[in-house]
Amino acid sequence: MGMKIDRENPLPLQRQLYLALKDWFISDFSSDDILPSEMAISKQFEISQGTVRIALDLLVKEGLIVRTPGKGTFLNPDYKIKLTKYNLGVILSDADFFSNSIWEHDAMHYLEVINGIVGSNLSYNVTTEFISEDFYTEELDKTYDGYILWPFIQDSVRRSLKQPFVELKNSIDIEDGFRKIAKHIVSKKYKKAGYIGFTSLDRLKTVNSILKDSIIGPISDSQYVECGGSSDEAYRSCIKLLQINPDTDCIICSTDMRAHGVLKYLESIGKQVPEDIAVYGFDGTRNNRRITPSITTVIFEWKSLGAFAVKQLRNILDGVETEEFKPARGTLVLQDSTFR
Repeated sequence: MGMKIDRENPLPLQRQLYLALKDWFISDFSSDDILPSEMAISKQFEISQGTVRIALDLLVKEGLIVRTPGKGTFLNPDYKIKLTKYNLGVILSDADFFSNSIWEHDAMHYLEVINGIVGSNLSYNVTTEFISEDFYTEELDKTYDGYILWPFIQDSVRRSLKQPFVELKNSIDIEDGFRKIAKHIVSKKYKKAGYIGFTSLDRLKTVNSILKDSIIGPISDSQYVECGGSSDEAYRSCIKLLQINPDTDCIICSTDMRAHGVLKYLESIGKQVPEDIAVYGFDGTRNNRRITPSITTVIFEWKSLGAFAVKQLRNILDGVETEEFKPARGTLVLQDSTFR
């Protein structure tokens, strides 16, 4: 136990007890331990239970301890967050932030992840500063307690880090999202589906695992067109898809940006959406809100990925067990581009 009660000290007894209990609890107990009762503390310090109650109330107000009716008083599992503030560096990769071919299509997602990091500063008692990997120097290790590394950081930067770091897990459960789209297509009894976009990461395989046992059947090689990420490329891909499959009545696009391009082409040839052809997007970009008709899509809570990275690094710095990362799962949001 730390400091004792000194009745000659001009500091009020409840304040002395508050400081003594704070030191004692942090030093000798874990968040799983039941803390001593008011009576036990009163006997330990030879002080009234009323004074003990005041000191404990201060610790509750501070967030160091929590009272659980019927069980007792415990250290708040997040008590270390209250005690120490950390300064974290977020090292941004050149590939994602200074390469237009990538940043152009993922900007909204990246900004949401960044919002998740910044938005966690208060709850995890940290400050975060963003650094380009090109401007990182080993001198910065004196400034930061730890780092969050954006994906694709150069190995030379990673090897030079002296402080603890976590790798940002900027990933979503793609298969789950496309499974939700496929199930909705089955429920609406469309007759022939097409696909525009990347088929990697088992996107098309996942869709076909649902469609194969339905009336619509799996999407064949002739029913999908691989294309780049811009809406203009999707526009051209939709021309090709419908030339080969004029009876297509629903099109799955691997991003909302591609879905936007498909909608522009369908409008240009007088096709009604969703009456003639329904259109599905994926990934829920904010631009979707300004598109007519609005796009049915799977949205993801990208902020949670940034918040998770802050929490993991905080746990490492506090010596607390870290959690297993689980890719974010999306929600199918039905809009005007499909039947609801």
